[in-house]
Amino acid sequence: MKVVDDLILYMRTDFQRKLLIAAFQSLQDFKNALRLNNFSTNFRELVRDIFQHIAPDEEIKKCTWYVPDVNAKTGVTRNHRVSFVIHGGIPMQYVKEQLNIDIVAERKSLIAAVDTLNKFTHVTPKTIELPPEEVDGYVKSACDALKNMMESADAARKILCNAIEAQVHEEVVYAVFRETVMAIDEVATHHTIENVMLEQTEVIDIGALEVRFKAYGTIETILQWGSNSDVRNDQGAVMDESFPVTLEFVSSVNEPAEIEAIENSLSVNTSGWYDATSDHEQGPNSSAMLDQFEAVKHSV
Repeated sequence: MKVVDDLILYMRTDFQRKLLIAAFQSLQDFKNALRLNNFSTNFRELVRDIFQHIAPDEEIKKCTWYVPDVNAKTGVTRNHRVSFVIHGGIPMQYVKEQLNIDIVAERKSLIAAVDTLNKFTHVTPKTIELPPEEVDGYVKSACDALKNMMESADAARKILCNAIEAQVHEEVVYAVFRETVMAIDEVATHHTIENVMLEQTEVIDIGALEVRFKAYGTIETILQWGSNSDVRNDQGAVMDESFPVTLEFVSSVNEPAEIEAIENSLSVNTSGWYDATSDHEQGPNSSAMLDQFEAVKHSV
């Protein structure tokens, strides 16, 4: 079913995926008068597990926007949880003005849908054997509300990434040229970095106090084996090569766009180079070049 395919993308654990599938499997049992009741129970537990997994009480209580609800046993309500799922500890005003997300509408939609389904977790003469169109309506509203909440969380992260992309690119370039890239040093005698390209930035976590980002890009290099005189005398070798690079950043939830690179998080992946040098199915020209590189590396 399409609705399952859409929702399963947002499930964070195997348990959540299994629970979602089980909920819809019970719904497909058309001969069972309790099919909506069973679905409702499973869906309620799914939402509860999602909240426990990505919006735990202890994290919510660290948020500057958190105000305890005196009517809630722990002080934390579903309103708090929906807010945390979407924007973590980022202040409400920033979410509204900079991210342009209507938190109030998202909270109302999901809570109303779950409250409606909660009625059907209790079996009474009024909650069994509902007409199929009514069942479909309740299920659709609940699934749409959960999907919309998760989409809003994705939207918040994408907007943040777009807002800091230029700064991230500068920080990646600065980090690459500032640090000695040991992974590339292990590949060749010398290397020169020609260019650094940023390909993607993602938010990997919005917590109560910090936002963590990860940037993915490519380093374009010139690799050299042997000294400059070796190269001039055909005893060395030079080759253009590119490698994937990642770098992680952190910012305060109060100033999400003010990022800082995390120390020692720069990583350059050279595994593809070693895979290429052990690939016996390359063309004759590449194979000959790689053989030359190996010979040069062992002679210097």
